[in-house]
Amino acid sequence: MTTIGRPNGDAADTDTALVAGLAPGTQALVRQSIAAARAAEESEFGYLGGLVNMRTLNAGDDDLALAMDVTAPALNRYGYVHDGILFTLADYAMGAIVRRLVGEDAHAVTLEAKANYLTNVTEGGVIARCTALHQTTRPVMLETRLVDAATDALMMIVTGTYYIIPREADGADGDE
Repeated sequence: MTTIGRPNGDAADTDTALVAGLAPGTQALVRQSIAAARAAEESEFGYLGGLVNMRTLNAGDDDLALAMDVTAPALNRYGYVHDGILFTLADYAMGAIVRRLVGEDAHAVTLEAKANYLTNVTEGGVIARCTALHQTTRPVMLETRLVDAATDALMMIVTGTYYIIPREADGADGDE
């Protein structure tokens, strides 16, 4: 395995050297991937979130909105946002809200998730609006609606059911 280090230059010089000779479209992919890798440790959304500049727009007690930019790494071969990237945005939104709902004394695991894809975009941004529909002692049901950031057109509806596990029930101490 080859390790790419940073020779005595700064990050911008190294990035330029890494993409030299690549086609312009490929250069954009590599630069976005490098930025995502650098941001992965600092972002709550990790590397995948970094690929699409994922960010929180607002977060309430039982609702949350995340946004992503349509970037080159998110596109499929036809130029649309890959369905898996759209589902990932919805999954991050549902995960964030379920963590808020269960708090530090428990965690949640996915029991079921269902996605209905309605339309897609080739540029701009996507917003995921997640709402808790129902919560009992153990299951939580959520709904996430993805919309085109420019037009607010509905793109996708995802529902998810999560099972709440008290930390003392599984022996987890929270140190993962």
